[in-house]
Amino acid sequence: MIETVCGKINNEDLGVTLPHEHVFIDLRIVAEPPKKEEKPYYFEKVRLDNRYRIYTDPYEIEDNIVYDDFDVAVNELKLYKQNGGDSIVDVTLDEIARNPLLLKQASIESGVKIVMGCGHYIDVAHPKFINDLTSFQLADEMIKDITVGVGNTGIKAGVIGEIGTSAIITPNEFKVLEGAGIASTKTGKSIHVHTALYERNGIEVINRLNKIGVESNKICIDHVDVDLREDYLLELLKCGAYVEFDNFGKEFFIPKRPNGVLKGRFAYDYERAIMIKKLVDKGYLKQILITNDICLKSQFCTYGGNGFAHILNTVKTMLLDCGLSIAQYETLTRNNVAEFLGD
Repeated sequence: MIETVCGKINNEDLGVTLPHEHVFIDLRIVAEPPKKEEKPYYFEKVRLDNRYRIYTDPYEIEDNIVYDDFDVAVNELKLYKQNGGDSIVDVTLDEIARNPLLLKQASIESGVKIVMGCGHYIDVAHPKFINDLTSFQLADEMIKDITVGVGNTGIKAGVIGEIGTSAIITPNEFKVLEGAGIASTKTGKSIHVHTALYERNGIEVINRLNKIGVESNKICIDHVDVDLREDYLLELLKCGAYVEFDNFGKEFFIPKRPNGVLKGRFAYDYERAIMIKKLVDKGYLKQILITNDICLKSQFCTYGGNGFAHILNTVKTMLLDCGLSIAQYETLTRNNVAEFLGD
């Protein structure tokens, strides 16, 4: 069974699913706003006539990393459904604007099933109370979200994550990760782990979770497709974990900065498709998840982006052109997600 914001469903009812998305989000807590005199345009709203500023660097306009318009979100979900989508996994956490009630209402109005995440994001976004909690207390918080519901909403999480880890994993991040591992062993829920885009921290994450008792097939290492490294991907896959290609639609070149999580070129979609074919040919079809990780306003169709259905349209064509069969594509977009999420 899989828990959605509207209740439990059978694994086979999940259908075509995006395993890592954000229906609503606010990433301002992880951004570093410039002084207004340095970049006055940073405080503009995203429009067609200034969209060029975020074409390569999505953090050039603050409005791009915040979206909370309910009607827009529902319309985007409806477009996804019209293109053949059935379900979405929303891994937004409290620090970046998780809203269970809005997710449930959006699911009801759009007809798209939504699975909600739980836990805590990267250290820079952590609330101060994380300092005072033990990993067991953090686990209890996640277990409550999964078994009772978030706050007093009664709306339950169906997956753990995306649990945040930085380029250098901090003590608090390790504590949250350990709490997620404990919660996973107690509830049977799988764990999405956000890893730094240009690092190789996935092996350490898997090892830490394995020591707690989490089976590798309950772990997904996210964001492996920004800087494509076949040797690293194979190392993760040989551990038995899932790897997630979740940046389809993001083909950025971001200037290197002293700080910040974005610091260089993102792989192109076609390069991602080629790498997936290589991994499938090596026997790892059933350990790969694919999605968009929409976390920018400019990714929505409303603002000129590809929308949630990008995986069902352009990306599907790319994967088939690279040599995947329809059956293999269906495994990526249906079976693998259900296997990862199912108890």
